[in-house]
Amino acid sequence: MELVQGCAVSAASVAALIDVWSRRIPNWVTFGTLLGGVLINAWLHGFSGALLALTGAGLGLALLLPFYMMRAIGAGDVKLLAAIGALIGPSMLVSVAVYGALVGGAMSVFVLVRRRLLLRTLGDMLAGEVRARSGATAPYGVAIASGMYLSLLLPAVIS
Repeated sequence: MELVQGCAVSAASVAALIDVWSRRIPNWVTFGTLLGGVLINAWLHGFSGALLALTGAGLGLALLLPFYMMRAIGAGDVKLLAAIGALIGPSMLVSVAVYGALVGGAMSVFVLVRRRLLLRTLGDMLAGEVRARSGATAPYGVAIASGMYLSLLLPAVIS
């Protein structure tokens, strides 16, 4: 496993564990990973590596920022995807985000089933109604980490 992928897996794993335990992802994980991603890529590939790292971070930020603004996810989740993007770059980050979204969707269904809200939520969606949030949450850091693992095991979403 490459250095950057190993760092990305490690950071995602630490963030997921902390997110499950405390329902937040601390800045020392996200900012440390972001800085490490830029420095490692600059060390490995020079200026173009640093630029690619910053592009990956920007893409990670752009992908999740709208969901943060809708209050669907927390700021730590946004910062984590941006930090992972700094390590692995934008093309691999797309796979992480897509696979993470699939896992996050499955987690949401599980939470809704467990709270006996799935049928009501599906009915509301089909009727085009928007209700107040139920308060049911899931640690999205787990979905991001799962997306990282799956992106290493499954085919890339884009080449």
